[in-house]
Amino acid sequence: MLLPFARRLLPCVLLLSVSVPSRAESEVPHSGLPIRFEEAVGLTLEKNPDLAAFGYQFRAQDGRTLQAGLAPNPNLNLTIEDALGTGSRKGFKVAEQTLSLSQVLERGARERRVAAAHAGRELLDAELLEKLVDTAAEAARRYGHVLSDQAQLDVTHEASELARSTVEAARKRVKAGAVPSAEVARAQAALARADLEHEHAEHELLTSRRQLAALWGDREPAFGKAAGDLLALPRLEAFDALSARLQANPGLLKFVAEQRLRDAEIRLAEQARKPAWQITAGVRRFGEGNDVAGVLALQIPLAFRDRGQGAIAEARALSEQVSVKRTAAEISRLTQLFEWFQELKHAHTAANTLATDVVPRMEEALKQTEYAYARGRYGYQELIAAQKELLDARRARIQAAADAWQFATEIDRLTGVLPADVKP
Repeated sequence: MLLPFARRLLPCVLLLSVSVPSRAESEVPHSGLPIRFEEAVGLTLEKNPDLAAFGYQFRAQDGRTLQAGLAPNPNLNLTIEDALGTGSRKGFKVAEQTLSLSQVLERGARERRVAAAHAGRELLDAELLEKLVDTAAEAARRYGHVLSDQAQLDVTHEASELARSTVEAARKRVKAGAVPSAEVARAQAALARADLEHEHAEHELLTSRRQLAALWGDREPAFGKAAGDLLALPRLEAFDALSARLQANPGLLKFVAEQRLRDAEIRLAEQARKPAWQITAGVRRFGEGNDVAGVLALQIPLAFRDRGQGAIAEARALSEQVSVKRTAAEISRLTQLFEWFQELKHAHTAANTLATDVVPRMEEALKQTEYAYARGRYGYQELIAAQKELLDARRARIQAAADAWQFATEIDRLTGVLPADVKP
């Protein structure tokens, strides 16, 4: 029963897209076809084990709704009077026998029970919507992690290649007698460390891939590379526009459903002030003369004491609490939105600065340093420092872009982006 609802929600949650990955091709072989973000979210919403378990709550609520709508069964009553006495009343000869049916008159209680059960179903629908959006956001986060790890793996591969070229350059300088042989040993040690970092990056990627596949219940990832462009930063909207959409947050929408449930519980508690009546109808057979007569009775409880006032007070307090909780949640989410918005702006600035001002200059600096090193103008330390500065800048740019997508994902989840809000 979850699948149709998940598919209807899919266009909304795709707005959490972190269509993001590596610039260069990774050296780690991945079996299977490449996976796109939309496929990852679709698989998650369709097969996520936690969502599947949530479906049983709907079955339980359907059972409660069914139970609430059941009318009480009638009672069959058999009464024998004036029997087993003394004298002329000895035995059953003159006993009066009454056979009757009695039925409780609920006086609207069943309708209010059903209304409360339906309100509980609406609250469960709202909770499912919140869980679906949260699950899709988690898929976005893990997908972005895979893509970031792919990009970082490419950087470690580049680091290994730079270290390998440094070993060759050092050998040439040693052969030319320009430097001692210890410089080759240092370059080889740096290459070994670069290869070790590359291996660690491979393990990080393997772990993030498995974590992504676990969202749709796979023990082993069956997909190839994750597709996308990590460095294409998400759109940065104005804060006022984002805060205006905050009311669409599934967590806030849930309070609307909870308010309906609490109001239904108040009406149900008030119904308890009107106790059920019981009507009885049947026939009575008289022992003397075998005469038969009808019997009709109506039982009306006397409500001298208000036995529902405590339940009503409790229900009203819980109803009033919903409004307070919603206000607190709205303030909390608005504060969180502002924090994430500021972090997104910073990530944008950092990624753009690294892309336009830092990385190109580091690339040019390394190119000139390699040229000077080959001609003996710069030493080994200058070359290694230039390589490290470039690699660190590229890693920082990847991290800034990954942070930007993660904060954009959180903002989209928090503001409940709808399909109409999609921009090409």
